Amino acid sequence: MLINVTSFSSKIFTLFLFTISTMLYAEETAQTDKAKWELGIGVGGLSVPHYRGSDQRAEYISPIPYMRYSGKRLKIDREGGRFYFYNSNEVKVDVSLAFALQVDSDDNRARAGMTDLANIIEVGPRIIFNLYESKDKDFRLRFAAPLRTAYATDFSQTENIGLVFSPYLQARYFISGWESAVSVGPMWASEEYHDYFYEVAPQYVTGTRAAYNAQAGYSGSRFTLTLSKRFDKLYFGLFARYDDLSGASFIDSPLIREKDSFMVGAALSWIFKKSKKKSHY
Repeated sequence: MLINVTSFSSKIFTLFLFTISTMLYAEETAQTDKAKWELGIGVGGLSVPHYRGSDQRAEYISPIPYMRYSGKRLKIDREGGRFYFYNSNEVKVDVSLAFALQVDSDDNRARAGMTDLANIIEVGPRIIFNLYESKDKDFRLRFAAPLRTAYATDFSQTENIGLVFSPYLQARYFISGWESAVSVGPMWASEEYHDYFYEVAPQYVTGTRAAYNAQAGYSGSRFTLTLSKRFDKLYFGLFARYDDLSGASFIDSPLIREKDSFMVGAALSWIFKKSKKKSHY
């Protein structure tokens, strides 16, 4: 088991935990005095598999920034940072982001001797349909369809590694200041994306690792749960995600050691500054 403690200046890890933390945190409902922006600082922890299908994990602890901004088109909140190209009560179109941390192949038994996995940044459009909202706005149901282009980067060079399509259905519920959200959906990805993680080129074949060429197609399914609450100037959040790779197009890759995986994270932040100007959005 690998444990890393990183500094605040670690670019990709801070960025990743920032994204996770903003997903975790929730705004209060009508009882909250909604400032246009808030700033804070906190600490986050994350336990993740090296990659989907790996039987090894990494644990991270790091300071994290907290920021919430509520503009007409730009928003940074519990769902991460996003810019709305179109925003109505029924349909929204914005930019979707996702991140994954680099993996040193020397630390992974299945990938020993292979090239390292770089940091992954995924970005692309997302369309969101609001399917239902209760009269008191405490329960919301929506369907979202993000299509992202994935890039592998070590911040000195960047490589396009294909496309990911991951639609999901989400139910969000507010009660007594707590917010919970449950999301479930399948994933599909291009051959380039699957090859990046699961291909075994001839030069990396060993007695226990056969050559393998991944194909485009089904990439498994995900179940995500978040729970969060604000206590005056404190925000607390929990995040958990279960990945089921059963039936995935790359399931026969020798780099697959587990047919499912689990990610969990927690964050706590102190809000020390907020604007006097209120948001109307």
